Amino acid sequence: MPVKESDDFGARVLDDTGVLKVHDHLFPSANTGIPHILNLPEWVNQAHADFNAGVMRVDLVGIRQAVVGGRSLGIEGPLTAPLRPEVPALEPGQSYLLETVVRTLKMGHLFTQGTADSNEVWVDVRVTDGAGQAVGRSGGLGEGNGVDPWSHFINAFVLDREGRRIDRRNAQDIFVALYSHQIPPGAADVMHYLLQVPPGVVGPLTVEVKLRYRKFDTTYMRFVNDDPGYVNDLPILTLASDRVVFPVAGQGAATASGEAASAPPPEPLWQRWNDYGIALLRQGALRQAAEAFHQVEALGRPDGPLNLARVYLEQGTVQDQAIAALERAAAFQDPQAPAWTVAWFTGLVNKQNGFLDEAIANFRSIVEGDNAALRERGFDFSQDYRVLNELAETLFERASQERGEAREAILAEAVGLYQRVLELDPENVPAHFNLARIYRTLGQEEPAAEHLALYRKYKPDDNARGQAINAARARYPAASEAANAIPVYDLQRPGAFEADGSRRAETFALGPVDSSPPQASLGGVD
Repeated sequence: MPVKESDDFGARVLDDTGVLKVHDHLFPSANTGIPHILNLPEWVNQAHADFNAGVMRVDLVGIRQAVVGGRSLGIEGPLTAPLRPEVPALEPGQSYLLETVVRTLKMGHLFTQGTADSNEVWVDVRVTDGAGQAVGRSGGLGEGNGVDPWSHFINAFVLDREGRRIDRRNAQDIFVALYSHQIPPGAADVMHYLLQVPPGVVGPLTVEVKLRYRKFDTTYMRFVNDDPGYVNDLPILTLASDRVVFPVAGQGAATASGEAASAPPPEPLWQRWNDYGIALLRQGALRQAAEAFHQVEALGRPDGPLNLARVYLEQGTVQDQAIAALERAAAFQDPQAPAWTVAWFTGLVNKQNGFLDEAIANFRSIVEGDNAALRERGFDFSQDYRVLNELAETLFERASQERGEAREAILAEAVGLYQRVLELDPENVPAHFNLARIYRTLGQEEPAAEHLALYRKYKPDDNARGQAINAARARYPAASEAANAIPVYDLQRPGAFEADGSRRAETFALGPVDSSPPQASLGGVD
């Protein structure tokens, strides 16, 4: 509630300016639905838009060669990146994957977090030729202003026990997620868009990518209004955008009359590569992620070898490559790699290699860390139950190598750490499971049985979850495709909404508002 000048009767002098002020009660946020439904003044919408400006970034970072129906190839094709300042010419008849990265910038939580089941965030991609005609489309609006279900949504597609989507804010029925495309703070996601360049296309080809946000989707709003014909007119914000203009091979590099140039690339370059690598790592594309992180290291950043260590840990190649990468990361001086992050991955490597005392020292240095860098960033890893769990588990393993009082002392320390975990997260499954094991090792059957019962209570029912997910995959083919580890979105899918290039009305956006009237539906439902 920041202060603002006011002549209200309740205004007070609240700072050293001597000016009468009140606390601002506007509370700008991401709930753009309420101001619209209540018909609040336009400046309220603008305040929400301003609040959300700059929270995300979209970067069309590169293209990969593909084949027609590129899903069979996956993302194995040669990469051309980064796009801009140079942009390659596209070959008519050739297929490409447009590598599009979405990154969080100004938040300390998952994007979107909160009501992730009903927040509607999607990636809108439009490809047009030199005459302005549509060549590819994803993320368009259809009947009732519903978003094409074959779009990429940055949300959690959550289900009830029968595999039905939670689509009317019935949060009490949430059982499992078919997928979660939420993005952690400071992390990134990557979308792979398949585009076949038509043989006779007139260039250049302009690719526009926009990250769209609407508070509630059409399905939910029809439920709220009890109207199957309801047209969703809630505001749509453009949180971030990017644009690249590709020349067509054999037609020169000149753009068509009035055609916009490519948007300037995000800066800095190392971060573009690092974001791309993080996104690929999160998808499990380890070879491609490693290639990106090598580029980061070559640009003089410790993030490169540090993240390479993550890749090698995922691959299980911890003996040599991970250790060497961590040593290179620790050797950086300007900038320095975060000591706690180096310690974390070094501890994981040491633990996997059986160097338990070294791993314990690594994890302890994080939990007990207290220095200027940590205090400046507000980090207190003594409250990080993932680190506490890892330290406690390593101590438990180490205790098996001792006997008598030495063993009992180590186990007692592990118990204390697990109890701290449960103070932070009473339903923590690993803590209850390992406490049951430790107490049984100590011959304390009563607490062992207690924690075993709690472990069984809180442990997810994998069989029931699998049944719900299988039912959802059969019920929602578009969401099933999006739930794949590395989904590929076809920009020329038959029946795509707005594939004819028409534009729909938007009630509010960051930037110019498109006021053209809605077009007829191209079929499909939200």
